[in-house]
Amino acid sequence: MSKVKTALGRVGGSLGRHKKALIAAVLILAVAVAGLWYFRMRRPALPAEAQGGSYVRTVTLQKGNLDDSISASGTVESSDVSNVTTDLKYTVKTVNVQVGDMVEAGDVICILDTESLEKSIEKAKEALADSMAQAEKTYQKAQESLAEAQTKTSEAKTDMDEAQSAKDDAWSAYDSACSKVSSFQTEADDAAARQENALSALNDAMAVTAQKQTAYNDAYGAWKTESDRQLAADYEPAEGDAEKLAGLQTAMNNAQAQLDAANEAQTKAQESYDQTSLQAQEKQKALSDAQSTVGLTGLQTAYQQAQAAYEQAQTAYDQAVKNQETAQETCDDALESYNKSGESDELADLQEQLEQCTLTAETSGKVTAVNATVGSMIEGAAATIQNTESLKVAITIPEYDIESVKVGMTARITSDVTDKEVNGTLSQISPTATGGGSSSSSFAAEVTVDDADSGLLIGTNAKVEIILSTTEDVFTVPLDAIGENEAGESVIYVQTGEENGEPVFEEMAVTVGEENDYYAQISGAELEEGLVVRASANADEATEELDMGTMMPGEMSGMAPAEEGGMQGSVVIAAPADGGGGGRGGMAGGPAMGG
Repeated sequence: MSKVKTALGRVGGSLGRHKKALIAAVLILAVAVAGLWYFRMRRPALPAEAQGGSYVRTVTLQKGNLDDSISASGTVESSDVSNVTTDLKYTVKTVNVQVGDMVEAGDVICILDTESLEKSIEKAKEALADSMAQAEKTYQKAQESLAEAQTKTSEAKTDMDEAQSAKDDAWSAYDSACSKVSSFQTEADDAAARQENALSALNDAMAVTAQKQTAYNDAYGAWKTESDRQLAADYEPAEGDAEKLAGLQTAMNNAQAQLDAANEAQTKAQESYDQTSLQAQEKQKALSDAQSTVGLTGLQTAYQQAQAAYEQAQTAYDQAVKNQETAQETCDDALESYNKSGESDELADLQEQLEQCTLTAETSGKVTAVNATVGSMIEGAAATIQNTESLKVAITIPEYDIESVKVGMTARITSDVTDKEVNGTLSQISPTATGGGSSSSSFAAEVTVDDADSGLLIGTNAKVEIILSTTEDVFTVPLDAIGENEAGESVIYVQTGEENGEPVFEEMAVTVGEENDYYAQISGAELEEGLVVRASANADEATEELDMGTMMPGEMSGMAPAEEGGMQGSVVIAAPADGGGGGRGGMAGGPAMGG
């Protein structure tokens, strides 16, 4: 009973991790039962004595690899897919490929009808030619204006240089004349300075005289007033009047003396001024005579006129330079416009469209879809090209297995379209899950096909087994084949012979090593290849009743009846030695199974 619980526990654990695998197994079993029922209904009836018997399921022990793996299913896709597309709204003129064709990058897929586009290009070229001609005329005119401005600038420069030379000559003559009369000029200037000083001294003396005159008038007024008072008829002498009048007389006399001195000083200042004025006039006349002798006034006038002429010539030159700069800018703009007149965004766009009207393959591969029809515009992709030599399998990995896998793991790929097992590599795992909620979520992943000639076809279903770990060159048996004896040892049951037509099994102690969901590694001193091991440690579970009525004629070959004349005993059926062992989603590598 404990062995049954152990087996059920193993199955339960497997079911917990592999609900999808269980569902697939149930579906396969249902199909098998239905097929068996169909054949049973269709088969010829067998004799009654041949409609009974039983057999024991066994496995033949052999060394192999024990893989721990995760299984998934998906769709074969190309790793290199390109679509031939266009945004142009022109109808298709020719289609050069069909589905199944092999193309190289750059091969023409289809060509659009460009008749109306080519007419538009011709019109755009004509408009461009007119624009270029007009721009050329404008540029030529600007060049002529620039040449004329350059000539005027050159002429103005010549005029200015000549005016500069004339001014320099006039200055030289004037400066020479000035040098000749410089001594007369110095004497005239000195005489004028002395005259100025004398005038200043005269003005000062006159100011002093006026001041002294005022002081005398005040003193005389005071004396006269006191004198008239004392001379009046009603005067009554008083003590001190005589002294007062005498004091006023003295003050008046002193003021008169100061006034006389000031008048004398003023007279001398006047005489000095008159003398210096005469000298200044004489020196000025001498200067004038000298200047007249050398023609200084005429030379000065000539220089001033030359200076004015130079300034006028310089102004004319500056204006000519500005006019030339303006003409140069106009010419540069005209040249730029002329150069740009050969460019047309419209024409460039139309020519680019013309090039794009020939749709080519961007990558090499097989044409898997064509959506281009002559006479119709292309909607979506004109063609799809897939590299059939570079394949991958798109799968999903359940959330409970995602922690066990990583990019770079080895994978085995099988498909109904090929009999061979194809090598692959887990190349991509999505970082985010899909699904969830009431159901388990999963992660999208990709397995790259490593074999060059895999035989896989794009769009077909494939099964993928991702190898988590591998234990090599070991004996493996089904988990159910391992039991436990009373001593607590792990044992298997090896066929040692037959008795009364039925196989005889004896237990053999083993050591259990690595295991996966279906198989376990065993080791022991007595183990050797070729031993026949009961598929289940429980003899009842390993024995299957064989209803011959459900078998088709010819299906009885390979069965050894327990008793001659009927199927009353056990029958041992040897399974093909194609390997056992397996992973979480299936079996790969291991012992051959009988029954």
